[in-house]
Amino acid sequence: MAASIKDANFSLTGEQAQKEEANLIENSITADLQSLNDKGDVKYHIFKLVNNTRKGGVYIPNIDDVLNPETITKENPKGNVERMRLLSGVPSVWMKDQKDLSPDYVRQNNRTIHFIRGTRLIQIPDYDQTALTFMRLSSHNIGSKSKKMGSPYEFYEYDAAKEEKMAFEREDFELEMAIAAKGEPEDKMIKHAAFLGIRLLNDLGLPKSADGIRAEYTRYAKRNPKYFKDTLGSKQVEIGWLVRKGILDSLIEIGREPGKIYWANGGGIICAIPKQEEPIKYLVNLAMTNSEEGKTFLDRLQKTVK
Repeated sequence: MAASIKDANFSLTGEQAQKEEANLIENSITADLQSLNDKGDVKYHIFKLVNNTRKGGVYIPNIDDVLNPETITKENPKGNVERMRLLSGVPSVWMKDQKDLSPDYVRQNNRTIHFIRGTRLIQIPDYDQTALTFMRLSSHNIGSKSKKMGSPYEFYEYDAAKEEKMAFEREDFELEMAIAAKGEPEDKMIKHAAFLGIRLLNDLGLPKSADGIRAEYTRYAKRNPKYFKDTLGSKQVEIGWLVRKGILDSLIEIGREPGKIYWANGGGIICAIPKQEEPIKYLVNLAMTNSEEGKTFLDRLQKTVK
């Protein structure tokens, strides 16, 4: 049976809508927990899984090798790596302090941290200091000095004030870049827009107006503020513009022979290019290098393309 328009629309937007709804629900839960913290006698600390695609059902192993802050000295500012183990009814997480426990006791009191299926967060009461110590030092905690890169169990401790500050700074930065985009001189804006991949022609193949380009340029700046700032007024943008203009004006030939780029009119080969590489990006990167080939290409590019 053919898919309906409704089905097609859901396949394109339904999953994203579900994710957004899940995030709203989770943020509401977090806000409720924070509100309880403000009112109740017992303070709760919230930990969240980093991976947005995980729906919970995650167990954090109760044994971990981490840097022990108690071993930090002037000569050893990071401390020593020691093994910790989370057990019920045991006040210390360090295995060196658990050496008198029987194997049977350990087996019966092993304790794991469980992110229940269907949620990405857990709360631990302030009085459960052993669990809090374990979670804060865990190599799966991205805020820990012992963080393990690429851990499948990555989590972090939620800090309302810190996240609100980060959100404000992020929005402020986005606004700052949007204002910069609106104020960028037209000639520089067009070069930068082309470098960022913003199309300068409409669907009919006609040049877009300056206002039309600036509207997309400003949206890009707000959505990708860091990359926008990093490349604004950069040497890469100027080189990228020269490369594009050189190709457009038929001064550089990228289709004469597979895997090779030439100067036009018998001007000789510029470089060989790997099959999977995009010609413009490859030429820009070449011109940015300090190699003899790169310096020669950049010098001729600046003299040839006007």
